[in-house]
Amino acid sequence: MTDTLLIIDSLLKYISLIFLIYCSINFCYKLILKKQYSINDFRISLITLIFVFFKFSASLLWIFSDLIFEEKNLVTFIIVLLGFYLHNKVVESRKKFFRLFVFYSISIYFLMMT
Repeated sequence: MTDTLLIIDSLLKYISLIFLIYCSINFCYKLILKKQYSINDFRISLITLIFVFFKFSASLLWIFSDLIFEEKNLVTFIIVLLGFYLHNKVVESRKKFFRLFVFYSISIYFLMMT
C-alpha cells in the first residue's frame, strides 16, 4: 500500500511541476508581450490548480498510512489557490498574468522542496 501511494504521489508531483512550469513560462511570456487573457489561459490555470489539489489530496493519505505528512504540500496548494482566486478579481490582462506568474512561480519553489 505504501509503495503504491509513494508512486502515485511522486507521479502527481511531476505532473503538477510540469504544469506549474508551463504556466509560469506561458504567463511570463504573455505578460512581457502584453497579450490578452483568453479562456485557454483560464483553462490551463484551472487544470494546474486541479493537479496541485490531487497532489495535496494524495499527501493527505499519508496520514492514514503512517507516513509523514509534508506541510509544504499544503502551502503549495494554498499559494496556487490564492493566486487563482486573486487573478479572478481583476479585469486587466496584465494584472492577471502577473498574479498568476508570481504565485505559480512561488509554488514551484515549494513543490520542489517536497
